This record gives sequence, C-alpha cells and structure tokens, in this order.
Amino acid sequence: MCAHQEKPSGGYQMTGVAWSILVMGVSLAIIFLLWVGFGYIGPKFSDDVLRNQQETLREQYGFPAKPHITPQEAQIPPSLRNLG
Repeated sequence: MCAHQEKPSGGYQMTGVAWSILVMGVSLAIIFLLWVGFGYIGPKFSDDVLRNQQETLREQYGFPAKPHITPQEAQIPPSLRNLG
C-alpha cells in the first residue's frame, strides 16, 4: 500500500463547471433584478425616441414636417401601413 493517494483528475474539471454554472446563475439574477428595477420598456420607448429625433432633425435642417402618425400606426412597419 502506498501512503500517497492520488486525486482523480475529474475533480478539477467538475469544480470549473460548477464555478461556470454559478457565474451564469449570478449573471442571470443580476439581469433579472435590473429588469425588475427598470421595468419593461417595450417598443413605445423606441418609437418616442425616433419621433423626437426625426422632429428635431427636420426642424434643424429645414425639412417639412411629416404627417402625424397615431401610436397604433407607429407599431406597424412603414412598408405595411398602407396595405389595408
């Protein structure tokens, strides 16, 4: 019998996997907490930003104003708005 016992090499690989899973879990928890903190922004936020940007740029460069689009129409892609 030998007094020196060798550790199986698989133990080190499993600790790496465990750390990886732990880091992924913590990352998902942080993302979830940020989502809860900020809330669901949704497409309305992007639409408002785009409208404000277009209005400002048209005013700045002297282009005519675009016709007003309702919020419901704004959710439809421009290529599909006049098909109905």
